[in-house]
Amino acid sequence: MNHRRHLGFTLIELLVVIAIIAILAAILFPVFASAKEAAKKTSCLSNNKQYATATILYLGDSDDVFPFSASLNGATVSTFYWSVAPYVKNDQVTLCPSEREAMQLTALVGAPSPGTPPYTSYSVNAAVFTNGFYPGVVPTNYSSIPKTSETVMTYDGNVIPGAYPGAQVQVVQARHNGVFNANYVDGHAKSISGKQTGTANQFTVFGPGKLLKVYTIGANGGFYAGLTECNGIPQ
Repeated sequence: MNHRRHLGFTLIELLVVIAIIAILAAILFPVFASAKEAAKKTSCLSNNKQYATATILYLGDSDDVFPFSASLNGATVSTFYWSVAPYVKNDQVTLCPSEREAMQLTALVGAPSPGTPPYTSYSVNAAVFTNGFYPGVVPTNYSSIPKTSETVMTYDGNVIPGAYPGAQVQVVQARHNGVFNANYVDGHAKSISGKQTGTANQFTVFGPGKLLKVYTIGANGGFYAGLTECNGIPQ
């Protein structure tokens, strides 16, 4: 009699193949995740660049005076995001792809003016965009900024409570594998390193919000290196 040999994989061979696939997946998945995050960082950097352009256009129509970070507008609160919205014309620009709903404007200010984007992922330099609720405060003039290429305007950030009731700290958020994006008064944007050094609850007008990571800005942050927020104007 002729005996046919039935070809196929043995159980051991199947297990070896499965083990190899699992090893390859373990190696490649982090690479894919890193590549995906790199793409999000690039998109976020573009958002910051567009915000810089929008702010510069606003300055051109406002005698070179920066908008307040927040101020009373009738029964509502106007914010930087509301002020430059006509020059952005796309609410998606306000959203970092890595954390699209980082800050809800209603939670931040209570009653944002109509036309304000519902969410934003970007904080502002409080020295450039001054708070109109402080007594006697005046908006910043472009001519008062001596080093425009070193002065941050907006960046990947969030808000935590400050040292006294109502005070806020616009902490950086290094969402992109330990990197955050920022734009500058001269219109350029770049990525800056950050190292997590703690945690804090988000500031909201309704009380403590979600838990946030607090980062210290790296050496390539220039004037802001060692801080937890991009606050101040280099002299």
